[in-house]
Amino acid sequence: MASNANSQTKGYGTRHTFTILSFIGYFHLYALRFNISIAIVAMVKHKDTLPANNFTEITECPDPGYNKTTKMSNQATYDWDEATQGLILSSFFYGYALTQIPGGFLAEKIGGKRLFGYGILITAILSLLTPVSAKVGTWAVVIVRVMMGLAEGVTIPALSSMQGKWLPRLERSLLSNIANAGAHFGNVICLPIAGYLSYSDTLGGWPSGFYIFGGAACVWFFFWHFMVFESPAVHPRIAPDEKQYIESTTGVRRRKRYPTPWKALLTSSAMWAIILTAFLQTWGGYVTHTTLPRYMHTIQKFDIAQDGVLMALPNLFNIFASVVGSWFADFLLKKKWLSTVVVRKLLNTLGLLPAALCVPFIPLAGCDHVTVVALIVVGNGMLGVCGSGLWVNILDIGNNFSGITMGLANFSANLSGVIAPYFVGLMTNDNETMEQWNSIFYVSMALYLLGIFVFIVFARGSEQSWNHLPQTETDIDEQDKEKNNTQDREINQSPYNGKNTEHL
Repeated sequence: MASNANSQTKGYGTRHTFTILSFIGYFHLYALRFNISIAIVAMVKHKDTLPANNFTEITECPDPGYNKTTKMSNQATYDWDEATQGLILSSFFYGYALTQIPGGFLAEKIGGKRLFGYGILITAILSLLTPVSAKVGTWAVVIVRVMMGLAEGVTIPALSSMQGKWLPRLERSLLSNIANAGAHFGNVICLPIAGYLSYSDTLGGWPSGFYIFGGAACVWFFFWHFMVFESPAVHPRIAPDEKQYIESTTGVRRRKRYPTPWKALLTSSAMWAIILTAFLQTWGGYVTHTTLPRYMHTIQKFDIAQDGVLMALPNLFNIFASVVGSWFADFLLKKKWLSTVVVRKLLNTLGLLPAALCVPFIPLAGCDHVTVVALIVVGNGMLGVCGSGLWVNILDIGNNFSGITMGLANFSANLSGVIAPYFVGLMTNDNETMEQWNSIFYVSMALYLLGIFVFIVFARGSEQSWNHLPQTETDIDEQDKEKNNTQDREINQSPYNGKNTEHL
């Protein structure tokens, strides 16, 4: 059995099918979420912020004369000012933040598979309704976006809960980051296509992006529903050696309901290190994904198609950084050269420090498009390394309650999604100048540096005491009773047999 188990760890298994479909699910999550960041440039009538005498000084870069968006400005439909645009872009995150913690709780109660699948399906249907809601009015768009956020909010904690059951310890960084890379791959594909569709007459313009990505997500749902299972314990086709390999490091959870140790969680410095760093890290990311297309269009004079390609480049770099970072983290852990906590702090710093160093040079680059693009790509792309630092640390300290802990972390992370776009909208409302954007970039730099400090000081790399599950004989009997009505049969078949289960 040992040799079979070793061969299974090297071959393709059900955990890889789970990871691939998780990757595609993440792809749809982000494509559906950020498609509007590009589309809104085409939806809104561009209001020039230059003075009437057209004296530019340094407030805006000169128009190169080939801006497709300028040529099609008469096709824009909606007269939304910068504050209204900020409200629309941030409204998704109102709902998204609200369902993070309930999502983790529901994942523990009813399972992550259904939450992740149906969350994406509902978001896809609402995406199909977005163009119609825009015709109804601003309030309708905001409501649809809030509802999309509510549906998507349960998905990340739900998938994290499943990853706590499916990903072996020594493959945890790599497989989780491969799945998570789907989010950035979604932007790599979605944003350029959305930019092209926004000025394409043959495909119907900006509404077609909502229809294409919404329809594709509906198709994905059927594959997820029939090919993925909640855990190795209930998968009907998993090889026994792969099941043993996975459960030897993740633990075997027979009961669906363990009491959540709320007091211990909310007083854990390790948990608060994740919660605070999540907010500080994602602020700059949400500025990039939601409002930077407007900066590149209004200040740098990029057209919509260029906006889409530009926004895809940091995500492409992010995927590369994420995969390399996860390989590097697992390599260090397998070689036992560094402890888990040192690896997580190192990777988090390697992600945030380049981002912090690049941000202040964006305003200094002025209208040098090559330099500006390079700084945005490197700075935001390196954030992918944080996946092997901050985000995998959630599984390190409490994989048994990873749905809840991810819910807490993602709630904090998406508070920045609520605040950052609206903050940018207020800063630039009727005053969208390079000087105002410089202040926005400096705020991002300060928050990145603070995130490095908080994680280095407070993060932990080992399983926390609140993650321990009941291991007494009485608890095991109770678990077996809940799975089957016949107690004796379950005790005989139980993989525990009164022994302690290994945990990370």
